Amino acid sequence: MISKSATHLLRERIKSALQRHPTQGQLWVGFSGGLDSTVLLHLLALSGIPVRVVHVHHGLSNNADRWLCHCEAFARELQVPFMAVRVLVDRGDGGVEQGARRARYKAFDSVMSSGDQILLGHHGDDQAETFLQRLMRGAGVLGLAGMAESRDLGEGKSLLRPLLSAGRSDLEAWAVVHGLSWIEDESNTDETLERNYLRRRVMPLLSTRWPARQSIQRAADNLREASQLLEELALADLQACGVRPERFGESLLLSAFCDLSTVRRKNLLRSWVLRQGGMTPESMALQEAMAQIGSASVDAQMEVRLGGRVVRRFQRRLYLTPGLESFTGTDAVLQWDGVSALALTRGGVLEPAPGWPLKAYRVSYRRGGERTQPRDRDRSQTLKKILQERALEPWLRDRVPLIYLGGELVAVAGLFCCKAGDATLIEPPGWRFYD
Repeated sequence: MISKSATHLLRERIKSALQRHPTQGQLWVGFSGGLDSTVLLHLLALSGIPVRVVHVHHGLSNNADRWLCHCEAFARELQVPFMAVRVLVDRGDGGVEQGARRARYKAFDSVMSSGDQILLGHHGDDQAETFLQRLMRGAGVLGLAGMAESRDLGEGKSLLRPLLSAGRSDLEAWAVVHGLSWIEDESNTDETLERNYLRRRVMPLLSTRWPARQSIQRAADNLREASQLLEELALADLQACGVRPERFGESLLLSAFCDLSTVRRKNLLRSWVLRQGGMTPESMALQEAMAQIGSASVDAQMEVRLGGRVVRRFQRRLYLTPGLESFTGTDAVLQWDGVSALALTRGGVLEPAPGWPLKAYRVSYRRGGERTQPRDRDRSQTLKKILQERALEPWLRDRVPLIYLGGELVAVAGLFCCKAGDATLIEPPGWRFYD
C-alpha cells in the first residue's frame, strides 16, 4: 500500500512542476485513459487544479470507441471538461508509432491557444525506455538527454511532464489505493514495437543487476546539462547568423551559416527546428540537409524536410519553415467583404487593412499571365515579374492571395495595392500564416 509520504510526494511533484513552469493560459491534460494519464488527471482533480481534458482518438484499435467512452465517463466523474479529437494516422510517416505521435501532437495543437500548457503523464520508466530506444538508434547528446520536463510547442504553447521523476510502480500504487481503473492497450504486448520490447524484455533484465531506471535518469540529467550548453551555443550562432522572422518561418544569412564548423552547423539546425516547435531531426535527414546546403549553387532551390519543418534557401538566405499543405490548383474563388478576416484555401489568413470599404471582393490565386500596375509603378508588368522583384519567396508565389473588385486586380495581399483600385487605399490587406 502506498504510504502517506508517497501520496504527498506525488502531489508535491505536480505542484512543484507547475511552479517551475508556470503558464498564463489554460491547462490541458492529454488523456489516453492509460495508467499514466489516469493517475495524472486524478492527482490534478484531487489537488483542485483546474484543467481541461483532450482525448485523441487514433482509430488504430477496434476498442478505440470504447476507450473514448471510458475517458469521457472518467472526466465526467471528476467534473473535468472533456474534448475528443479524431485523427488519421499516416503509417508511412516513420511507422505507426511515429505517425500516431505526430497526429497526437497536431491534435493537441488544434485545441490549444497561445499561453496554454498541456500536461502529459510520462514517468521515469518512460524516460528510461526513451533513452535506450534512442541509444540503439545512435542518438547524440540531445536525443540521449531524453524527454524534457517542459518544452516549447511554438506560438506561446508549451508541454509539461510533471511526473517524469516518478516511477511506474508509484503510479500503480496510487491507482490501486484510490480504486482507479485504466485502459490497457492491447498493442502494449506487441514486442515487435521497440518500446514494448524494451519495457518487457530489456528493462526487467537490466533491473536484476542495477537500479536501471534511476541510473538512466541520472545519465539523462547529465546529458541534458550538456545539451543546454549546446543550446546556448546554438542561440549565439543563430544571432550571429542574423536570424529574423519572415512572412512564413524564419531565415538566416547563408554565408554566416556556412562559415561555421560542420558540428556547429548541425547543432544550429537541430536547435532551430526545436525552437520552431519541430521534433529532433533524424540523423539521415540532417545529413541530407547539410549536403544540399553545402553543394547547391547560390540561386539553387532546395527543400529538405527536417523534424517536421522544411529547410529552404532564397536570395543568399537559409529558411526554416513549417510544411505547406499541397493544393490542386483548382481552388474556388473566395468571396470577401474587405473588413473581416478570411481563412485561405492555400494557407494563412487574409486580414483587413485600415480604410478598406465594405464591398464584394473576390479572392483567388495566380493562374499565369496576369498583368498589373502597382501604385508605385509608372507602367504595368506581369505579376510573375513583380513578385520576383518584390522578393516574395518562390514557394509562396502560387499561394499569395489576389484581391479583385469588379473583375480588376486591386491588391496583392501583403505586398501592394494596384492603380486599378481605389486611389485612397495605400495599404494592402495583410496575409498572415499560423503554423
